[in-house]
Amino acid sequence: MRKVSRVLGYVSAFASAWLLVRSPPGPAGGVVWLPKLWAGAWAPFLAILGGVGALVALARGDRKAVSAGLFGAAVAARYTAQVTREHDGFDQAFGPGWQERIPPAIRARVVPARYRLVQPKPPAVPGRRDVVLGARTSDWQPLLADIWDPPEGVARTRLAVVFLHGGLWNSLDKGFLSQPLVRRLAGQGHVVVDVAYSLAPRANLNHMMLDVKQAISWIQTHAAQYGVDPEGIVLMGASGGGHLALLAAYTPSDPASGAEEASPQHPVRAVVSFFGPTDLVAFFEEYGRANPRQPESRAQIREDLRPRVHDATPIDRFLTRTGTFPAYRYGNMPGDPLLLFHLLSGAPHEAPNSYHRGSPLALVGSHCPPTLQVFGDDDFAVDVAHGRRLHQALQEAGIPSVYVELPGVVHAFDQYL
Repeated sequence: MRKVSRVLGYVSAFASAWLLVRSPPGPAGGVVWLPKLWAGAWAPFLAILGGVGALVALARGDRKAVSAGLFGAAVAARYTAQVTREHDGFDQAFGPGWQERIPPAIRARVVPARYRLVQPKPPAVPGRRDVVLGARTSDWQPLLADIWDPPEGVARTRLAVVFLHGGLWNSLDKGFLSQPLVRRLAGQGHVVVDVAYSLAPRANLNHMMLDVKQAISWIQTHAAQYGVDPEGIVLMGASGGGHLALLAAYTPSDPASGAEEASPQHPVRAVVSFFGPTDLVAFFEEYGRANPRQPESRAQIREDLRPRVHDATPIDRFLTRTGTFPAYRYGNMPGDPLLLFHLLSGAPHEAPNSYHRGSPLALVGSHCPPTLQVFGDDDFAVDVAHGRRLHQALQEAGIPSVYVELPGVVHAFDQYL
């Protein structure tokens, strides 16, 4: 039993200690990110583990294991309490008693509390993979999406959620670690459209926006087939996908290249962004501080910084096939020095209009839909100031805005929703 108590106590202490580490900027933040992401996701169980280990060690008279277990339990329990603490963001945006305005049939499927130690298992939902929504203007390959319907017996809300995956505009794919969230949304009665939009370096921001708006237009055109209200489209995205969701929601009548087929018939109902950048000029500066190889202008782009196609080894082909990192290895791995040059064709002083039109913060006005943003305040990839500033601007414009900031939480925490 002494060995068991030590294992429980020391594992809890070691894992929970990551919760006390602040993520440094740049590549060092990526080193801290994964263990802290896991520790945060498992914090309630680390607290239980440490508590049990401390009790067993106390009975065996093992003071070191008692101390380790109590430390792990205290840190993990404190983190859990902070992250799950109630907030009044929805009351501020929609007024007291907003829950009572949710139709009873829908309210019954919403989790009654903000936190459960053991989440209910998401239901199995029917779906269609690789539905063709049109053609991507970046390469004229099919624009694909996975579409998920509510399970049998669940009344439809007639809302469709267009989901845009994370990856800072240049990596990952539809379906990547999004299944738990997608299944929960569909289980509440929503249709979910998970879109594989074009990626940099092959695509720029205009291409991506055309893909997103084409997806919105497609689901509005096929609304009757899927039991959706064409005016009931909600955009949702994470990281770069969160930015695209905000940008598409705030530019309802601004087709990037004049393609009428990409123009939605109706503005979207609402938008949800998980840690999406909102000011691309500020992001250029932040990204440059974290990635010193980022040039200050197009004239400084060296040949060794340009993306190369790497599709020769089995690992290359696996990463490309799974959509994790496509064949442009230098152009979509974390820390790509030309990320924003691919996206916006230059630095802010070289393409000021592109940075302005690409920044949701600069586009706030009375036309914007209700907005929900969720950030972790220990995000090494997207500074939390992006969310705070957009929330303030939306409030000043009179737009319902809910801003949730989770203490000690890192980038991509949505993988464990």
